Amino acid sequence: MAANPPPYPPPYSEKDARRQAKEQWRAQREQWKAQRRYWKQAYGYRRPSIVGPVVLLGVGIVALLLETGHMSMSGFWMWYERWWPALLILVGLVSLAEYFWDRNNPNAGYRSIGGVVFLIILLACIGWSAHGRWWGNFGKFDDNGDDFFSMMGEEHDNDVQMDQSIANGGSVTIQNARGDVTVTASEDGQMHVRAHQVVHASDKDAPGIFDQVKPKVVTSGTGAVVTVAGRAGARVDLTVQIPEKTFATVNTNHGDVTIEGLKNNADVTSQHGDVKLNDITGDVHARMDHGDFSAHDIGGHALIDGRADDVTLTDIKGQVVLDGEFMGDTHLEQVGSTVHFHTTRTDLDIQKLGGDLTMDSSDLTANQLYGPVRIVTRSKNIDLTQVTGDTHIETSNGDVNVVAALPLGNMQITNHTGGLTLSLPEDTSFVVNASTTEDDELESDFPLQSSTSGDRRTLQGTVGHGGVRLDLSTSHGNLQLKQGSSAPMPPPRAPQPAVPQPPAPPAAAKHLKAPKGETATPAVQ
Repeated sequence: MAANPPPYPPPYSEKDARRQAKEQWRAQREQWKAQRRYWKQAYGYRRPSIVGPVVLLGVGIVALLLETGHMSMSGFWMWYERWWPALLILVGLVSLAEYFWDRNNPNAGYRSIGGVVFLIILLACIGWSAHGRWWGNFGKFDDNGDDFFSMMGEEHDNDVQMDQSIANGGSVTIQNARGDVTVTASEDGQMHVRAHQVVHASDKDAPGIFDQVKPKVVTSGTGAVVTVAGRAGARVDLTVQIPEKTFATVNTNHGDVTIEGLKNNADVTSQHGDVKLNDITGDVHARMDHGDFSAHDIGGHALIDGRADDVTLTDIKGQVVLDGEFMGDTHLEQVGSTVHFHTTRTDLDIQKLGGDLTMDSSDLTANQLYGPVRIVTRSKNIDLTQVTGDTHIETSNGDVNVVAALPLGNMQITNHTGGLTLSLPEDTSFVVNASTTEDDELESDFPLQSSTSGDRRTLQGTVGHGGVRLDLSTSHGNLQLKQGSSAPMPPPRAPQPAVPQPPAPPAAAKHLKAPKGETATPAVQ
């Protein structure tokens, strides 16, 4: 009899169950790894957005135009202040175009948007700052920071009055960390200090802060020093009356400075704030970092260096020297001696200004200039009338219009890109050498013949008996030589009564180095 067959299926042991579970786990793990590799390959590939390179290219182009003078800084910010939201629209359109481009590409992956978000925030912040909205509406901070300090507590104010006898003809130095300073001549020949204190603090802390920012007056045989300490949450406005022959020195960090009615020199150092100097017999010197400057009826020289916004000087008997960076409008009127203006973009020297001069980032207009006159600039339209004496002008990317007056001087005018028009008195004599590019017009009201050589059109010849020489050159612009009026230059303004020379500044104020003579030009770095 046959043996019984083994049972089927064979017995399923616990060891076999563990082995099968491990194999299933390994298979599932490999499946997960394969799925992750697929998703990483299909969707994990991050492609850079084209927005960054486009914006970087645009910023580079704008920076190049600004550095080469083909675009003015103020003009760019005025445009950006108004149209910066258009850049956000451009970023959105480029991102939308990328989306539609990648939608039909299964292997496109996805683009990182972190840089685009950061770029949007950056453009918005710069736009708000340019328009003044960030500081004007969000923070409401002014130059003196009063609105910021108002968050520190309730406002308290207090008035302090101090009277002191000092020698007439000495010096007074005023140092105020935060607050306006006004200096005028006293009627009794003594010094009077009036301080208006404003403190933002609790009722308990306010009296102590008033003591900390109380003006301190130290006198000596040569004058006095008035000092107001700086304190967060405090502002002190000073009104100081001093003898009229006192040499005044004012140093401020935040606040406006006004000095008037003195018969000596005045020296101002201002970090943030406007400076106004009126009716000063001696020299005035201002070092600024931010703010407007104005000076009227100055008996000596006016020297301004540093950085300022709008600058206005009228009725200056001595020299005018402006050396630094001036972001706003510059207006000069009636300068009795030389004018020197220097920035990174413009160099200007005039022997005497009988009329007025106005200059901004794109235009320079002046009349009644007594030569020699020298102007080297770029990206400005230049319009000069009633110019006498030797004249040298060099510019680019703008038109030049000059109306000369008798007595005529040598003229050298070069405009690298733009038109040039020179009007000369009729019945005058000169030797001319003028040229422009071949495709532009070359016109003359005088009996001169033009010729073409290479890519230049030239006009050469002698009018009358010769004499002064005119060298005129322009490119990519018309050149016109016109015949104007023979009216002579208006006579200079009648001289003012002689003013006694102010006494020499005391030793403590030797940092003011005014020019010694009417014909000397102060050294400018």
